[in-house]
Amino acid sequence: RKMVAAANAAGVVLGTNHHLRNAGAHRAMREAIAAGRIGKPIAARVFHSVFLPENLQGWRISKPEAGGGVVLDITVHDADTLRFVLGDDPVEISAFTQAAGMAGSGLEDGAMCIWRFKSGVIAQSHEGFTTKFAGTGFEVHGSEGSLFATNVMTQKPVGSVLLRTASGEEDLSFDREDLYTRSLRQFHAAIRGDG
Repeated sequence: RKMVAAANAAGVVLGTNHHLRNAGAHRAMREAIAAGRIGKPIAARVFHSVFLPENLQGWRISKPEAGGGVVLDITVHDADTLRFVLGDDPVEISAFTQAAGMAGSGLEDGAMCIWRFKSGVIAQSHEGFTTKFAGTGFEVHGSEGSLFATNVMTQKPVGSVLLRTASGEEDLSFDREDLYTRSLRQFHAAIRGDG
């Protein structure tokens, strides 16, 4: 809030670059929820535990003073993605973290979180650096249907989104634009006053 107030007072554009909200899969989920295709959202699950490649390990697992650890590296993105897709804000969060062997002293390399949102939606998320074979995903379950997104918690425009309701199953189509290309386009629009 202080950053927003300072930016407003200075007349400058402030934005957060959470890349996952630029994924076509997440925007398709958001649109389906906003259109009422799953009814009232009830619960969500995020699977974002991966194996951190050696070339990315560095400060993330060795420097607490640099803001390393899975919570500041992955959980923050899951928080933004949940907020974006649900169009809702969390009001309560609880988490367990672990050091499963990759992170150095004072850092976590795994987390499981539970969330409660303003609307009453509950969610769970699993973030990690140590699971080589887990895969990623995002589910939102509502009173009239569910969304199952597979392989969508990555930096690449990949994956699939399935809508399941009493009428059957439907694969949702979405654009496959590079997340960072879209993010930069949105940023440029914002600084032009069009965002």
